[in-house]
Amino acid sequence: MDYETVFKLAEPYLKKNDFGMPHTRRVFDIAKQNFEVPKKLEELVFCSIIMHDIGGSSIEKQYKDGPAIAASILQKLGYKESFVQEVCQIVRTHHEHPDNPSLAFKILYDSDKLVMFSPEEFPYYNSQPGFDWNKIVELIYHEHARALAKRLLQQRRTEKTN
Repeated sequence: MDYETVFKLAEPYLKKNDFGMPHTRRVFDIAKQNFEVPKKLEELVFCSIIMHDIGGSSIEKQYKDGPAIAASILQKLGYKESFVQEVCQIVRTHHEHPDNPSLAFKILYDSDKLVMFSPEEFPYYNSQPGFDWNKIVELIYHEHARALAKRLLQQRRTEKTN
């Protein structure tokens, strides 16, 4: 699948978010660089990543409006209804932390947490009163991603003091 086509169709909606399209591209790149995505899950993982924030800038809007927008785009691209519904379920719950999520959900969730440690997004979160970085690290599902988050946190804190 040419994910650029999916990005292009999602772009008008993603532009409305706080971090916009660059955030979604960062999450997409983090997933590609840091996770072994099984071939059979690639489209589900990467379409879910592109669609995860499509509903708007608030979690409420993402959950309420995101699934319908994602479904419309994916249906235009000819995806089967079962696939569309899987993506929509991930979009509808991507900020939650279920006990036994699918691998596709875990990859999106962890990538969406790791992006918080990026040079572009770290200053925003770090400036929030009472923001608990350790809590974010502990929410990450994959051990290697948790270790990466710890390294990035240390790196960002070191950069800040230099």
